[in-house]
Amino acid sequence: MAVGDTALIDADAASRRAPAAVPPEAIPARPRSPRLAVALMTPWDQQCGNAEYAKRLAVGLERFSDVLPFDMQNFIDGDRRISAGEMNRYFADLIGRVNRSQADLVHIQHEFCFFARRIGPSNERFADVCRRLDKPLVVSLHTWLKSMTRNQRSRPTSQFVEGVFHRLRNRHISAALHRADAIVLHSKDTHKYFVETFPKLKKRVTVIPIPIERVASAHVTPAFVKHPRETWVMMPGFVSRYKGHGHLLSAFKHLPESFKLVVAGGIHPKDKTGNDYWMDLIQQADVWGLQSRIIFTGFLGDPAEQGAVLSQADVFVLPYDEVGQSGSAVLADALSYNKPVITSRARSMFVYRMEKQTAFSSIAIDVGDAETFAKTIKECVRAEEKFHPDAQSHRDAARANYSLDMTQAAYERVYHSVLTGAARAA
Repeated sequence: MAVGDTALIDADAASRRAPAAVPPEAIPARPRSPRLAVALMTPWDQQCGNAEYAKRLAVGLERFSDVLPFDMQNFIDGDRRISAGEMNRYFADLIGRVNRSQADLVHIQHEFCFFARRIGPSNERFADVCRRLDKPLVVSLHTWLKSMTRNQRSRPTSQFVEGVFHRLRNRHISAALHRADAIVLHSKDTHKYFVETFPKLKKRVTVIPIPIERVASAHVTPAFVKHPRETWVMMPGFVSRYKGHGHLLSAFKHLPESFKLVVAGGIHPKDKTGNDYWMDLIQQADVWGLQSRIIFTGFLGDPAEQGAVLSQADVFVLPYDEVGQSGSAVLADALSYNKPVITSRARSMFVYRMEKQTAFSSIAIDVGDAETFAKTIKECVRAEEKFHPDAQSHRDAARANYSLDMTQAAYERVYHSVLTGAARAA
């Protein structure tokens, strides 16, 4: 996930600060209280979309619990490889601190890179960490890999062989997930794949989409201000290759001069190809003469500052490639501003469209067709009610159905089921 790849908090919640990171050496003992204590294992004090999402999710969780964050390293980051000994010591220290904490349960925000650089070692380490944690465990899966889905074969012999290879490939992540008392997914689409792959875990799974909540930013003067005659086409988030900025540059050749592309984010600090991708975009903008029509905001670290910029959008565009994300926090951000939202046909872009009253909260198109892309942008900005008559009511329904209040209540139910043993018993 990226800057803006996070669910946003509401005005009341904005006044509350996310809890400070837990020091590596100790967590102060505290007397037991009626409030639940949750050890949240996630990136925390980092420029990371998962870290931002975790902090904003914590605002909702803290309405009924004490959140104890345990910062997790992203192993894709760093210029040197970490030795096996260093890795063992790192996880031994992390697990020890979590087990010694006063937390009632552990909630892991899972991405493969939080456990190793490569998928195989990551799954093996993930299983080992889950086995060694001595508290009830909840796991949120943010990404579903294609390799985790069993291929369907027609011949019985092929089915048998595929089944054997599938069990071998996924034996470690299967062990980790079987250790979990509850599993959280962010979309119905991922849920379908999950239950096909791990049918015995079906009753432990809950789908909780990333909440749609707007950050309070009325008190903030934005760093970038829209001219009255400009139309802002907003693309929030880290500037990463899979986001499809090139499709949008192509569309801008067919848009009026008054349309400005606002790229509200910077290069992801952990993206090894980020600089090359940035140069490719700049070069293409030069070739097509679009320099004066693109605004790069750079990294917007303060959520309120980010909100002040995003609130000026006339239309949001998310031309993402398919990358296996369970959901998109950037999409949640965009929907919170009640402006037209145009996406690619990537499956993660349909999370909030799976109910009849929210089916047209955004619109998905072939973003590779530059002229159609540009035409859709113009129609959404200038006459959305004619082009997309149900969009307004469907966005309203999406914000109501997937609010932070709804997310908080869903997690409260999941945690309660874990602590009472109901989740595992199911």
